Amino acid sequence: VISGDFETSSSNSSRSKPQIRAYYHVNEDDMILMEDVIMCPFVFRTQDAVLCGALAECVMPGMLRSHFSSRNKLVSMEMIYDSMGFMQQLERASGSELMAQIIPGSLEMALSPGSLECRVITLAKSPFRIVNVNEAWTNLYKYTQMEVEGVELLSILDPPPTDDQPSNAPYE
Repeated sequence: VISGDFETSSSNSSRSKPQIRAYYHVNEDDMILMEDVIMCPFVFRTQDAVLCGALAECVMPGMLRSHFSSRNKLVSMEMIYDSMGFMQQLERASGSELMAQIIPGSLEMALSPGSLECRVITLAKSPFRIVNVNEAWTNLYKYTQMEVEGVELLSILDPPPTDDQPSNAPYE
């Protein structure tokens, strides 16, 4: 249930199962209006998550930008917030933090040593040439960093070789 910054009443009995609610708050004093655009910060919060078994409530600050037509009809709305931070907050609140799969958000994080995950970094455009692979990837695929650097990712993404089956060279 998502609502604005107001209370709602329900005709359900007090014995009904509690629900996690989410709501947002916008302070009118923080709004900026320029012609057909309005911008303001917002705070999105959960309510009753702890009551329903979560370890904590979640709070997400963000920024809102809305564009209106000449007839004052909403044309578009953008809500900007830290989605990765919010996902991590949800995982911690649910108690599943240790099982969380966090996708690296920077090259530095992707290159961090000691990761048990197989990681391959490619160029963003096709044919997705390999820039870097980590140690876990080289152990699984039996190629060295030097052998795969500059090679098209799809040309070597066959299933990893087994001990009794040799791998194909990346340039074949």
